[in-house]
Order: sequence, then C-alpha cells, then structure tokens
Amino acid sequence: MQPIVERLADKIEKTSIGQSKRSSMDDMFYPDFYGGIVPRLPRDEIYQSIGHADGMFSHGGGLTDKTTQPQRPEDRLLRSDMRDMHHKAQIKVHDIPTILDGFGDSIKVLSLDCFDTLLWRKTATPEDVFAVLADNPIARSLGVTSDQRISAAARAYRAKLLEKGSGEIDIPDIYRHFASLSGEERELLAEAEIQTEMHVCFAFSPYVELIRLAHTRGIKIIIVSDMYLREGQLSRLLAWHLPPDVMNAISKIYCSVDYGTPKSGALFPIVIRECGVFASQILHIGDNEVSDAQVPRKLGVRALHFVAFDRRVSDFLRLQHAASSLIVLEEAAPKAVVLPCYSPFRPVFSAEDLHPDAPETVIGYMSFGPALYAYARFLVDEVEALKQRGKRVKVLFLLRDAYLLSAACEAYARRPIGQLARIGTFVAVAASFKSSADVDYYLSGIKPGTARFQSTAKQLLLPPELTELLIRIAHQSADPQTTFHQLLRDGDVVELIFEKSSALRSRLRRYMSSELELEEGDTIVLADIGYGGTILDYLTRTFKDEMKVDILGHYLLASDESYRSAKRKALITTSTWKYDLFEQCCTLKEGAVRNYDLNGKPVLENIELSEKQYEKVEKIQSECVRFINDAVSFFTKSGVTHDFSILQRSAHAALFRHVYMPIEAELEYFRDFQHDNGVGLDRKETIYDQESALKAVRRLPSPYRLGTYETRSLGLDFTFSALVQERFKLNLSKEDMNARFSPLKISIEGAHESNVFLIRADHLHDGYFSALLPYFSGRSVKMFLGEHYKWLQIEQIELTNGTGCGSRSILGSTDLVEIRQHGEIYHCLSQASAAIIHPIDCRQFQAPHHCHMIFRPLVSRASDPPRRPGASQ
Repeated sequence: MQPIVERLADKIEKTSIGQSKRSSMDDMFYPDFYGGIVPRLPRDEIYQSIGHADGMFSHGGGLTDKTTQPQRPEDRLLRSDMRDMHHKAQIKVHDIPTILDGFGDSIKVLSLDCFDTLLWRKTATPEDVFAVLADNPIARSLGVTSDQRISAAARAYRAKLLEKGSGEIDIPDIYRHFASLSGEERELLAEAEIQTEMHVCFAFSPYVELIRLAHTRGIKIIIVSDMYLREGQLSRLLAWHLPPDVMNAISKIYCSVDYGTPKSGALFPIVIRECGVFASQILHIGDNEVSDAQVPRKLGVRALHFVAFDRRVSDFLRLQHAASSLIVLEEAAPKAVVLPCYSPFRPVFSAEDLHPDAPETVIGYMSFGPALYAYARFLVDEVEALKQRGKRVKVLFLLRDAYLLSAACEAYARRPIGQLARIGTFVAVAASFKSSADVDYYLSGIKPGTARFQSTAKQLLLPPELTELLIRIAHQSADPQTTFHQLLRDGDVVELIFEKSSALRSRLRRYMSSELELEEGDTIVLADIGYGGTILDYLTRTFKDEMKVDILGHYLLASDESYRSAKRKALITTSTWKYDLFEQCCTLKEGAVRNYDLNGKPVLENIELSEKQYEKVEKIQSECVRFINDAVSFFTKSGVTHDFSILQRSAHAALFRHVYMPIEAELEYFRDFQHDNGVGLDRKETIYDQESALKAVRRLPSPYRLGTYETRSLGLDFTFSALVQERFKLNLSKEDMNARFSPLKISIEGAHESNVFLIRADHLHDGYFSALLPYFSGRSVKMFLGEHYKWLQIEQIELTNGTGCGSRSILGSTDLVEIRQHGEIYHCLSQASAAIIHPIDCRQFQAPHHCHMIFRPLVSRASDPPRRPGASQ
C-alpha cells in the first residue's frame, strides 16, 4: 500500500506544479456566455451562464505544451520595419472604415471575432437568446425553459472539463443532459436553437463593409470564434445574414469547439500556423479585451479591442435591460415572469459613438427616440393596412401632445403621414352634450371624492356666476358632490348646457370640415400619446353618425381597461399612467385649444409653462428626431428589419426605465418641469418635487404613494416596493412594511388621575419615527423623552383628526422639562426629561383626534457607557 501512496503523491505533486497557474484561475472564474468573465460564486451549481474563458489567462498563460509549437522569433515579434499600433489598442465604430489604412500593405490576413463583432443579436444579452428559444413551439411542447438550457450547458462544460481537460462543448453535449428526451427530440431542440440564432442575429454593417474593403485589397479574411457551434453550423448562420459576396470572401472559419481549445488557449497558434504568414501580418479584431486583444498580441498578432459603447452607454443599457425584465409588472396578465429582453437599437448607439454628457441625449436620443421609432412603425403599418382594405384614411395628430409623434412619423417614413389637429379633451367633451344622457355619461366618469366643482362646471360651459351659486348650495349639504351633480341635472341648467354645447359643436364641426378637410366616408385615425382615449370616446359619440365617418384611435400608450372603445389600438398597454414627463416632452409650444371662432379657427389659451421648460423640450425633441433619422439610415443600409413585437417591448422598456429608473442627469433635468393640465383655475402642476417627497416619507409610512421620480430620488428600493404594491394591489399596513420601532413612554393626565402608556413609534425613513398619541379634550399629554433618549430631533407635533384635513401644529405650545432646545435638536438632561402638551380646544374637529409626533432619535439613553462599580456619580 505504501508504494502506491508514495507514487500517487509524487504524481500529484508534479501535476500540481504544472497546473498551478491554471488551477488558481479556475478557482476564481467560470467562463460566461460567449467570452466574458464572471466571478465564480460559492454555490457554483446555481451558476447559469456558459461559454468560453477568453479572458482566463490574462498574462498569456494557458497555452499547453501539447498544442503549443515552438515559434521563430520573427513569428512572435513585430518586424522592425512594421509599426505597431499601440495607440490604437482600442477601436470604436467610427475607426472601422479606415482601420486598414494605418497598417499600409503589411496585413495579409484579416481575422474577425464573430459574436458582438461581425454578428450582433437583437436581444439585450446573449442569455436572452434562450428566453426566445423557450418560446419556440418545439421547446414549449417539450417543456424546456431558458434556465434548464443554461443549466444543462453549465453541466456539460463541467463534465467535459473533467473528461477532456477542456471545457469546449458542442450542442449535442448540451442536450445530452436532457435525459428525459429521446435522441430525436434532442436533435429537434438543437435545430430549434440554430433557427433561434438565425432569427435574433444580424450582421453589423461596419464590419460587412470592412470585409468588402479587405477583399478588394487582396487580404485573406477569416473568422475566429469561441463558440459551441461547429464550423458548419456557424457557417450556416453567417450565410443566412451576410450578403453572398461577403460570405464568399471569408476563406476559413475557426471555431474553438472544433479544435478543443479557446482563443485564450491554443487556438491562435493554430490559426497562425494554418494561415502560413508571420503573426505580425495578421490583424485580429474582437470585442473581448483579453482573448481578442491581449492574448493574440503576445503572440505577435496585430490585435485590436473593439469597444462598442462608451462606459456610460453601457451603464444605460444595463439599466434598460433591468427595465425590460420588469415591464411585466405593468402588463395586465403576463404569460410568464421570464420573457426575452430585446435591445434592437444597440448598433445605432454604437455607430454614433455616443458620449451622453448632455442629458437631452440620454432622454431624447436613447430613451424617447426608440419609443417613438416603434410608434412610427406601428402607426405607418396600421395606416397601410387600412388603405389595403380600401379605406380613405386621414391621420390627425392631436395637438398639443402629439406634435412630436407627428415629427417622429415623418422622420421614419421620410414623408408627412397626416396633419396636426387642434382638438383637445376639453372641446371634445364640451361639444358632446345633446341630451341628459350625455350629461350623465360625463358625470358618471367622475369618481366619488375627486370632483373639482369649478372644473366640472367649466367643462359643462356654465358661466362663473351660476357656478358659484351651485357650489354654495352644494356645500350646505352633507354630501356636496352628489348634491352638486344633482343640481347640474336641473332642467334650466341642462338647457343652458345644451345651448352652449350646440354652439361649440357647430364651430368644431366647421373646423373639422374646413381646416381638416374631413368628408363623409372618411376613416379618421386619431394619433396621440393617449391613455384613456377620452377624445376618441367623445368625438365618436358626437360625430360618428352626424358626419358619417369612422373614428379610430391609435395611441402610443393606452389603459388596459376592458370597457374602453374597441376602436382603440396602442403600441403599449399599461395598467397605470406614469408618463407625464414624456407627455410634456412631446408637446407643441402653444396654449391649449379652448374654443373656435365662427369661421372654425381655433382659439387658444395663453401659454402657461415657462420658456426655460420649452427650451429643454425642444432639445429633447431634436434628439428624438435625430435618433429616428439615424436608426432609419442604419437599418436601411444594413438591410436589418425587426419584428414588431421586438420594437414594442423595447419601446415599453425604454419608457419604463425612464419612469422608474431615471439616472441622476434626468432627475436634475426635469427638476423644475410642470404639467399644464388644461383645466381648473390653476392649470400648472409641478410634476415632481424631491424636497417635498423627502419630507413626506419622513412623515407618512410606506406604502405612501409618491410620484415615480420622487420615489426614485429616495432609492430604487422605494421604487420597486411602490411598483410591486401598486401592480398587485397589495393590502399592506405600515407594520407589514417595517418591523423596526422606537419606544415612547407617555402619560395622559387629567385633573384627578393619570394613565401611563408605553407606545411604539414606527420607523419611517432616514431614521425618523412616527408616533400617534391618544388625545382627549381637557387633558394634557406628557412624553417622557428622557426615559429612552438623550438627544433627539423633533420635526413636528400636530393635532389632527386623521383625515389629513384640519391639522394644527402644537409644537410651539409644548412645555419642556429638563430639556434644552437647539432649534430642532433637543437635549434631554436626565431620565426624567419630558415634554408636556397642554389641553387644547378640540371643538373644531368633528372626528376623533390625536397628536402626531415626528421625531428622530440621535443618541439613546441606553447608549450611555456603563459606569464602573463604585465610580462617583
């Protein structure tokens, strides 16, 4: 036994010396999908990506004795008469057309990486390919999910590493781990995967043109790829996407799986040997800094690292990917939680070499532009389909909000699509009242407790003096809103509404007939930002039969409410409206239409919003149109088309990211933005106020609702919590949200008795706590602050009835006992320190009332250092 043990020990010792470098790296990293490097997790069995460790040997190690052949110095080193382009170690898209010029005639072979260099995917990440695969009919019928496919590849990699000492696997290796499937079913899955790649990939046109240029100069072209597809399979994929002349120009395809070694291993020495040229006569370009640049460069190859995106653009795309996964939270009934994430506009961002220093570029070019591109495709396709059915279509872009939609569609189609129409919600509703049923229809849309009497009366075209009288009478009742609506149905009031509505309706029809040139039999397509489709609803009720026209609504965003008009279509359907900022950025700089003169000319309100805001809007609009022009040019030149579903999900993700995950530049850019709601006495509303949001979360517990930008300024944890609660209508209390509390001892004291309570103050935000103290008329409340706190900050003490109305600050009338006050900071001098709220007249409150205290403990009494026994007091 001992000789065997000694022999094994000697063998292991020698083996470990030869593999020390590789073992240390293998312990740190697993290869990710198609060539990245991902830190290895302690629980590697849950690791879900698979590919090749292009960057595994950062110093050129890993070339084994078995495959590496001795090289002559001239093969490894650059010849003295050839200039190395160290200053061009990295290249971007704009460098590609002239990259060969920098090498003169020294390059004999052009070597290109495949994925993310010559071939790009429409998906946001390579892993998303498997989500697309899971939706394939074959994969669905066999119950194969994205996670299963990724896990099988990881298992195959580990198995092959143990068996062969190399992790190079092919598709059969992967699907062999689906033990429950037959051989025929595995073959069907393998073919489905290749078909999926053919569906999601496209050729990146700058490299297509580089291949053509190199071919005309007599340079040999090869492809070198770390890939589990074998040469024939990858050749089939390339032939599907490359023009015939470009495919014919490629003389050889090197796939790592065919040679059992990756680019970071021994693949490049094989390439150099088979090409039959000096290493320095090969130019290789790829997107992986280690395997495509550092490793071949150490062998003497002219290697350039292709950087597709600026770091800030990469960070933006990372957030966009997260948003793509989360849009299921806005969809009415998602079919699955894991859906493919697409990013079809990455090549446009790369080709333009974006440096998003200007916030309008992030907002207009990178966020709103892709959404508007998708809408333009949607509208153009819908209009063409209507024309194919023999309809006489007239597209009306409803001002003010659809101004940018019109510009986007014109940029996309390279021609005007329709005309600008000054028809707003106010005039569409006001012109609709022909009968009592019409008035009731309008009033029934006002939810209880939300009525603004002035705005309602204004919408019904009632004069101010009558409005004031009706409001005064309504407020004398126990239910003002119900009473007000009943008063509006009074015979004389209704007749006045009919009279004024009929006059407005005549002027509106004159505008539609004369300026918009609408005729009997037209199919009218209302193009707008949308949501509820109110204008479509009321114009259809008013004019469909009167003018004998068919009216459709084609929106960018629409509510998912099932009772809405069947004539309504939308690019994106959502359960909530959070898109005020996007809406404001689409507007035309003019006042809302309020009326029409006798000739049908629109009468506009004054412009309410600031000149500064419109200047910002114009910059964003310019960037949106620039993006659409660039995208159309790029995709036309590349011959790339996208399924509508890809554009639709990408548009939703772009707007979702902007709403829920804005970056710091966006928060700052929109800080002073206001919304012109078009109705009411004060039409301007600030869209978000970060300071008031911070104050709110220090006073009210989660799930208190804030605007999305306000929530984002507090942190993504707030954003996601609010999003999930709203999406799933979760009935959560403040205790559910946070179990953290701070104790507070109080005493309710009357003339002859007192009652002591220990209550809990619930944690809010930034260390603030909220305590509701019971209060009774004629009694004082004594808070023993020194019992638990040495230093604390008190922001507010107010008396309230709990309804949010009639709150009254009583902080100034509170007596302090053994407490020193320094502004909002209170120093409790001893354990007996207390604050006393004296009796207050509560007759003004018609509901039960209490004291609401907001405070923040700074130093607790328990934090006093313990004294040594016998120490002086």
